Formats: sequence, structure tokens, C-alpha cells
Amino acid sequence: MNRKNKTAIGLLFSCAFASGLYAQNSSPYSYFGIGGFNDVDDARNIALGNTGIALDAPDYINSKNAASMTGLTTRNVVFNVSGILKYNTISSNQGTDKRLNSNFTNFSAALRISKKAFVGISMQPTTSSDYKISSTIPIEGTTSEYPITYEGSGGLSNWGISLAYKINDNWSFGGKVKNNFGTIVRKETITTTSEVEISRSVRYTGFSYNLGTQYKKDFTDNFQLTLGGIVNFGSKLVSKREVSYTENQDYTNTLTSKLSSKDSSLPFEMGAGFSILAKERYRMTFDFTQSNWDKVKNTETSEQYYRQNTYGLGFEILPEKKRFEKLSEAFTYRFGLNYDTGYYKINKAEIDKLEATVGLGIPLNNVVLNVGYGYGIHGLQKNAAIKENYHMLNISMNVLNTWFKKHYLD
Repeated sequence: MNRKNKTAIGLLFSCAFASGLYAQNSSPYSYFGIGGFNDVDDARNIALGNTGIALDAPDYINSKNAASMTGLTTRNVVFNVSGILKYNTISSNQGTDKRLNSNFTNFSAALRISKKAFVGISMQPTTSSDYKISSTIPIEGTTSEYPITYEGSGGLSNWGISLAYKINDNWSFGGKVKNNFGTIVRKETITTTSEVEISRSVRYTGFSYNLGTQYKKDFTDNFQLTLGGIVNFGSKLVSKREVSYTENQDYTNTLTSKLSSKDSSLPFEMGAGFSILAKERYRMTFDFTQSNWDKVKNTETSEQYYRQNTYGLGFEILPEKKRFEKLSEAFTYRFGLNYDTGYYKINKAEIDKLEATVGLGIPLNNVVLNVGYGYGIHGLQKNAAIKENYHMLNISMNVLNTWFKKHYLD
């Protein structure tokens, strides 16, 4: 085992909220549900339109499908660390705000434990909630209004264990178990003749499970087709809520209650994809995923949930030569497009998202550096009150290593 290959990337995820023109550390839409979902995949997946259900993974960890671990080559250990840098422009009828943010998004490792069996571990920040909104509420029976401030923080994270098994040279299966945990805090501060703060802190815990498969077929020497499928089973989140009332920072009354498992959960999800490799150089990928958010209930916020569909399309150009005289000859070029219908409505407006990406793969001895750039629009509908335009830079580093190697003596 080569102990020199120890890598750490620490970044902080954030964006901005424009409704009250407060500079904040997350999307304005992180107010709803259990927060905004983070891009926790490798930069290669994101650059390929966030696809990967049918993508093989000989030199990196593909978190889209656990079955892809069976693609690991003789270098039988891979470490992955990823991060994101994001520049957001948030527009509303209150004005425009701009913000630069960053965050660590993924740490994972995968290991070949036998000729056909593989295991992996991962840690990921799943969702984030961070906002501050200034508004007013009417005083009953009068035309006057009280100022009110809404603030939020926290999010959900997960750690997981993956297993994969290679049935034969064409077919593989995999599965993953994740422990989801985290706390989301929502505060309301009402200012009248006194200041009253209402704080709702909800702690979530729960396990989720998914299965995946991939099937690869070579039709000719110049054409390879890979099919993939995943199932993420719905997960109930055990929730414990603590509500506290504070007046003028002097008097505090706290109430703790356990919420029903029906009050919060993660949806059942199914996905399918294919990958076409032509002439061992040109690859096209496509993913479709459907999440049954319409079956999910959340009592902490009042938005209407509906079924979510996500479409991803990617194109990759691999190096032309097998041996390289210059580093630039070993580059891999990537392009992608992703459309997400969203899963909730705000004032009857569906909050969808469109994202275009490009990327570059750079091999550096036992390290593969993947870099991607993306431009996205969140809230495409004309009746969406807030529109979010963002530029993002995704970086991931994959360290390849060989363990349990036999040493021979002359």
C-alpha cells in the first residue's frame, strides 16, 4: 500500500438569497422540504450531464450505480474526494443578489476484495438549508404590519457502504446502504413592542437502500453498449422536533415532540440509462430517473409535492492514442445537458432546473483529476417568483492504488 497517496479537499457549499437582498450561503429554494439537494457525484458524472447509471468506472468511483464498481482494473483501490465552487445570481421583484460559495461534496473509497467482489464506503452532504428572508405580516384588525425575519440552517448528510458482484464479463450487480442524518433549524423573529423568536429544530435519522445493475455487450470491435438500472427504495425518516419560544432574549419556553414517520421521508426512485462507446474513443450516455415525491408528506413547510423526472445526456471524447508524448494528448473531453422537472410547487409554479456542462479529465500518474464547468437556471417557469442563475466549477481527484500486491525475490 502506498501511503504517499493521501489527499484532502475541503470546500464550503453556499449560495445567495435575494428576497430580502441578504447575502446567504445556499439557494433560496433550500427553505422548502428538507433543504436543497447537493451535487455529490464525481466531476466526471456532472460534466456528462449528471449521468452515470450505465457508465463503467475503471479508474474512479461512480456513485450513480453501485454495480459500476466491478469495472475497477488491476489497480484495485480508488479514493475519491470532490468539491464544488459556485457563483449564484438570484433575481426577484426585490432586486438582485450575487454570491460566491464553495463546499466539500464527496469522500469515498472502493476496493476489490476478490476477482468478482467489490466493496466501497462514502460520506456525502446530501442537502443544505441556509437562508434569511425579511418580510412583514399584517396585524389582525388593523392596516399595520409587523416586520418578520425567517432564517434557516443545517441539512442532511449520509454515510454509506456499497457492495458489488461481477456475475460474468458482461453482467454485474450492486447495492448500497446509507444512514441519513442531520438537523434543520428554522427561526422566525417577529418584532413588535417586544421581540419574539420562534425556533423549530428538527433532527432526522433513517436508513435508505438501493440496488443497481449493469450489462455490457460488445457488438463489434468498434461498438459497445452498456445498459444500467437502479432502484432507490423509499425511506422513512425518524424525526424529533424541538420548538422554543423566546421573548426579548429573557424568557424561553421549549417543547419537544416526536413526529410521525409519515411526516417526513425520502421517495421511492427508479432510473435507467445506456452508454454507447464507438471506436473506443467516442462515448454517449443517457439517464432517466423518476422520483415519487407525490407520495411524500412534509409538514414543516407547505409546498405541494409532485412526481419528479430527471433527464441527462452526456458526450465524452477519449484520447486518440494509447501512449502519449505530451500530457495534452491524454486529456478526456466531456459535454453534458441535464433537465430536472423539480418536485414541488410554490404559488402553483413548478420549480424546474436546466443545466449545461463541460469537463476535462487529466491523468497524472496514479491520480486522475476531473474538472468540470456548468451553467444552470433554477426556476425556468415564467410565474416563478425567484430565478437562480449559477456558474459552477466541479473538481474531483481520484487516487488509484494497488494493495495486497505480491512481491517476488530473485
